Order: sequence, then structure tokens, then C-alpha cells
Amino acid sequence: MREIAILAIARYGDLIQTTPLLRRLRQAHPEARITAIVEDRFQGILPLIKGIDRTIVLYKQDIAWEVATGETPLAAYLKMDAFVRQLEEGEYDLLVNITCSGLSAFLASAMKFRDAAGFIADERGQRVIWSRWGQYVFSWFNDHIRKYNPINLVDIFTRLGGVLPDGKRVELSPTAKGEEAAARFVAERKLEGKRLVGLQLGASEANRCWPIENFARLSDRLQRELGVTTVLFGAPNEKELAEKALAAMEIPAVDAVGKTSIEGLYSLVGRCAALVSNDTGTMHFAAAAGVAAVMLCIGPAFFRCTGPYGAGHVALQPDIPCSPCPYGLECGDPLCRTAITTEAVFSATRLLLAGEAGLTGRDFPGVRVYRSGFAPDGYLTWDGLFNADPAAEQLTKRREAMWKSCFDGTGKRAGEPQDEALRPFYRLMAEGAKVSAEIAEAARKRPLPVEKIKRLGEREAAIEAEVKLLGYRDGLVSPIATFLTLMRENMVETGLEAVARESHRLYETGRCLATSL
Repeated sequence: MREIAILAIARYGDLIQTTPLLRRLRQAHPEARITAIVEDRFQGILPLIKGIDRTIVLYKQDIAWEVATGETPLAAYLKMDAFVRQLEEGEYDLLVNITCSGLSAFLASAMKFRDAAGFIADERGQRVIWSRWGQYVFSWFNDHIRKYNPINLVDIFTRLGGVLPDGKRVELSPTAKGEEAAARFVAERKLEGKRLVGLQLGASEANRCWPIENFARLSDRLQRELGVTTVLFGAPNEKELAEKALAAMEIPAVDAVGKTSIEGLYSLVGRCAALVSNDTGTMHFAAAAGVAAVMLCIGPAFFRCTGPYGAGHVALQPDIPCSPCPYGLECGDPLCRTAITTEAVFSATRLLLAGEAGLTGRDFPGVRVYRSGFAPDGYLTWDGLFNADPAAEQLTKRREAMWKSCFDGTGKRAGEPQDEALRPFYRLMAEGAKVSAEIAEAARKRPLPVEKIKRLGEREAAIEAEVKLLGYRDGLVSPIATFLTLMRENMVETGLEAVARESHRLYETGRCLATSL
């Protein structure tokens, strides 16, 4: 029996985004035992997720509490030691680490596995990212290129597991407990037969949140003009947001903030006709339930990276040059929060409920509007609907095809690019491939031709410098150059010939990407 481990020290949304990976792994390996390693704060979602046979829980909150308040530091150490020993006990045919953190890399390094993808720490404690798709997702953290990413995180998680996307949405299964709670909530508030539209007020970070007064105005207009009943969603720590929203409304919404369990929340979201949401877990609940969502791309939120995974969703991206902004940025003037107007969000919700007939770009002031769907190859894709730049859209589709074709093994590997702007980069890649092949050949000779290797090494260093310079000054090349830099950082070989062979693969990858774009 195959043993597969999914290391997901992550939030609710990330766990939901692993469900297509779990589905495809189960189809590919029906007899496998799949183990999920999760954090205690988010294990409440596990009853909704199919395909997990065993769970190992990191009681991170307990450990942190012992560190902060315990009488002896030994208690925290013993709890962490017990958890790590659980990881060490098994041996896995495949480990997939979906979490981009130093902690997850350390935990992965404690496990025994035959094959792995994602973040791992080597014997020296240095980060190593296994697989091209793992290196690709980490390249997002270079914020100046994230806006060029065309591949949804769900598809990347799926490819990390060595399986292909299947063109189906994220998947959760309602529980009897959750269904009973949702039915009781609906009955107690006399909501049977009413058309419900959910409003998710909060998010994990304040810089991802649309203003509360905008939600209040939107709710009034939806109820007044479209005849729906709005329901406020949010976590227990977001009750203050609900109070502020209700105080600003002319027509009260139904308040569900902090009043459901995770299972009940999923079942209640599933009873909505649509959801308007910041980039947070409730949006992914809607996607799993087949409820169309309007994603508000505030701050670092970017629909192509983490948008709702399914067909027919709508994303509103502020039409300002700084959107999406870098992770962790403290913005003194967050224009994105006001760039997304109540008018635009109302129009997007109307689009989901009644279709796009009669709508034009003027109904969406200040934003670009996109709609999700599945490409023929099963990957999620987004198409510009209103106010999108056709040239930018065409380039995004080219990038989408480029990454997929090269990483999935269907890309071309010969011939110069058709785009003249890419030819200098392609020629550098071709020269790098030639030089690295010559270094590998020279490294096999005895006695070692030191001077020749030195000259070749200097030429390769010059090529690398030229590649970086092109990446800095050319937006077309920048994502490729950044990715190749990360590939080089993750070379694990130490011998001269082996390093040269890895460098050769790097340059061939660069040639493939340039040709495919």
C-alpha cells in the first residue's frame, strides 16, 4: 500500500484548496493511505474534506501557550518532541508540502520519504524546493512579478502531487451536523423561500478588507433593488464588524457572524444564491458549494493566484498600477479599498444573479472585471469581461500556456521565439547551455583543464549577470529570470560536473520558456 503525506500547516482556505489534489491522488492511487499533517486551529474543517485516511495534528496553540505561560520550558519542548516523533514514525512514498514556511520545511525534513515536492530543509537546515512547480510558486514571493502569475494555487498544489487538474471545482462534503445547524438557522429567522446573498465582511488581514460602510450601502441596495435578503458572514472575532455594518444599514441584514460552527457555516453558505467576499476562507466555501462569488481584490489579494476555484465566479481588480500590492506592505493610502466602488460590486452581484445583459464597462467604475472558467486542459483560467486591457489579456494567456507546457513536458525546445523582444534572452539561454555543457565535459578530463574551466566559468557568470539585468528592465522577461534565479538557488549538487549538468538543465528550461512564450 502506498503511503502519501500532505503537509498543510495552513489556514482554512489553503486546506480547501488542497481538495482537488486529494481527489486526483485518490483516483491515481485508490489503495493509498493519505495522511494530512495540519495545525490545531484549522482542524475543524477536516470533517468536510474527503480523501484523508489519517491526521497528525500540530498543537501549535498549546505549545505557544506553554512557552508564554508555562512554569517550565520543558513542557513545550516535550509537546513538540512528541509531534516530531509522530512524523518520524512513518515512511512515505510521496510527501507533498503545500506550505511555504521555514517551519514546514523543518517538519518535512524530519519525515522519511522516497519522493517529495515543495519546501524541504536539507541536512544543513537550508531550504530546498523540490519540483519545478514548487519553485514556481515560491517565485511569487518576489512581489514585483506576482502580478504576472496566471496559474491558480489550486492547480499548483495539484501539480505538486504529480497529478493533473481535472477541471472540477474545490470539493467539500456537508455533514449532517452542519446541515441541521443551517436548517435551524434558516427556520428561526424565517428565511425559507427567500433568495439569500452572503456578505463576508472580514479577512485574515485588515489590508484585505473592503470598507464596512461600503458593505452596508451594498446590502441596502441589493435588498431594495434586487429583492434579496443579505446575510452577514464572519468569524467570532469579527462581530464588531457586523455591529458596525448593521448600524450603518437602512434595511437590516441577517447577522450570522460568529453564530455558526465551521460545518454549519459551509451548509449556510451553500444556501445562498451568491456571495460577495474579501479574499478569505468563506469565499472558498462558496466555490466548494457551487455558489457563485464576487471576489474583492483588496491589498495583496490577486484573483489569478488565490481566486475562487470553479467556473462562473467574478473578480474585481482595482484599476490602479499598484494592485495587487506586495505581501506585508503597510500602505498609508490604500486606494484599492475605495477604487472598488459600491456601484461596481452591485453590478457584479447583479451579473451573477441575473446575467450580464444590459451591463457595460460603465457599470464597473474603477475596476477591471474577470470571470473564471476551466480551460480544456483542466486548469482554471480567467477571462476579461469588462474594462480589461486586451493586450494584457493576450500576454497573460501566453504566459499561462508557457508555464504549463514547459513544466508539464509538452513545450517546444528548439527554435528562436517568434517575439523579437525575447530573442536576446533566448540567445543567452542557448549560450549558457553550450557553456555549461562544455564545463561538464571538461570536468571529466584528467588532468583537469583548470584554465579552460576558469574561462568558461567567467563566461557563465557574465551570462548570469546579463540575464538578471534583462529581468530587471524587461517586464516580459522578468518572471522567467526570477524563476531561473530561484532554480539556481535550489541546486543541491556540489561536484563540478554535477553542478554544470544542473546549470545546463536550467538553461534548457529557460530556452523552453522563452520559446513557448
